[in-house]
Amino acid sequence: MVAGLGQPRWWIGRTFYEIFVRSFADSDGDGIGDLRGATARLDHLNDGDPATTTDLGITGIWLMPIAESPSYHGYDVSDERAVEADYGSAADLKAFVAAAHERGIGVISDLVLNHTSRDNAWFMSSEAGTDHGDWYVWSDQNPGYGGPDGQSVWHPSAGRWYYGLFGSGLPDLNLESPAVTAEMVDIARFWLTEIGFDGFRLDAIKHLIEDGEAQDHTPATHAWLRAFRTAIHATAPNALLVGEVYDLSIAVARYVPEDVDLVFDFDRAQATIDSIRRGNATALLSALGEAAELFAPHETAGFLTNHDQERIASQLREDAAAERLAAGLLLTGSGTPFLYYGEEIGLTGKKPDEQIRTPMAWTAEGPAAGFTTGAPWEPLEPGWETRNVAAQSDDPGSLLAEYRDLIALRAALPALSRGATTPLVASAPAVGAFLRTVGEQRVAVVANVSDRPVASPALELESGPLCGTPSARVVYRTGPAADADIAVTAPAVTPAGGFSGWTPLAELPPRTLTIILLGG
Repeated sequence: MVAGLGQPRWWIGRTFYEIFVRSFADSDGDGIGDLRGATARLDHLNDGDPATTTDLGITGIWLMPIAESPSYHGYDVSDERAVEADYGSAADLKAFVAAAHERGIGVISDLVLNHTSRDNAWFMSSEAGTDHGDWYVWSDQNPGYGGPDGQSVWHPSAGRWYYGLFGSGLPDLNLESPAVTAEMVDIARFWLTEIGFDGFRLDAIKHLIEDGEAQDHTPATHAWLRAFRTAIHATAPNALLVGEVYDLSIAVARYVPEDVDLVFDFDRAQATIDSIRRGNATALLSALGEAAELFAPHETAGFLTNHDQERIASQLREDAAAERLAAGLLLTGSGTPFLYYGEEIGLTGKKPDEQIRTPMAWTAEGPAAGFTTGAPWEPLEPGWETRNVAAQSDDPGSLLAEYRDLIALRAALPALSRGATTPLVASAPAVGAFLRTVGEQRVAVVANVSDRPVASPALELESGPLCGTPSARVVYRTGPAADADIAVTAPAVTPAGGFSGWTPLAELPPRTLTIILLGG
């Protein structure tokens, strides 16, 4: 069971879904996805009836930016309290949130704290010298240094220079100004109270406050986030704050639990993809071990790819078995999982960014796959005729069915949705295995990331959480013809709670993940 919305740590045990509204569903035929279209498609995510099996079982949604912006992506906000006109009205957004809540789905949205659009009224008045003078970072002379990635960060304007880490069109806010901080807190409160959001995904938080050439992870950034979190919780004590800290885990871990509630686990995501592509689980096991040391079980947000990365199907060369395995590793892993829209049907896409944010494919009907009755704002990715919801919905062997089954199993087994993770040592480099444990429930996850079968893999655990003489039962294996009735051997538990030379299965088929429930 997961906590109800508004309850402490309500996000634990949930599975989230990232939506780019512009590309999800269009209700009025203008070719641009909108909030009414997204509302009409909520049953795909969760129809609100736990007895049905035709939805994904999603219990959380992350909306990419929905505030007014001059760009297609929305990360350069021009009006912090206005809903993007392309997407609809504030009433439409409230209706979407209400419909999600009726289905038990929590809704968070992007909140861009680091910068605004150049078209924002604050910046225009600051640039003109009429108001908001210290709301941005200005210098009378060019300080002359570049950004963390060597990019230009100081931009000329009317004889002065302003700081914009992500480019001249996205000037950085001066969060050391008390007035700016007070305004950003008030904006967050507006979306929480007026719209009904359950929290926020906070963009680019390692860059919030600079100290000269130190442009990420500054002590002032951490202090600001902690004060911001306290202020938000004064209005909504259980609002979720998910931080995007694009960095190595050792740096990311410094943001939880004091600054934000969850951080995205970029290292584990990359290690999952690397291990599958190489057919060697070393990177995955290393990332799992590091995450177990650096994070508590409920401090990370797991994912495969997001709106800034080439889609998982493309990175795995549209290998169906590899995509299923990746889904299995995400949904049996620790933390709170996030799916990028279209991942569940194998939507493809490579850079540039517009082509990894293409319209969702709902049907096999041309010319726009049920996304719109007009001309879509961006062409659909090739292959939509079979990579669509309708084509896969009634096919028990489809990728969509795999995602449905894995999400349901995760919800049914507390060890998967909220347990601790213990990596195991395997006799073959292609095998990535780990335990998930909570209370008295123990689950072993055994994956073969290679494209060849592995015979009689032996697993080792020097010390661990096991005891007694457990039974063993395979409850799931990825694949279109997966059969849970698979012969399995239970481990002989050592006095230290581990095992030596446990060979649970006679063979691991290529690119599969097997879930074994260990009974008491």
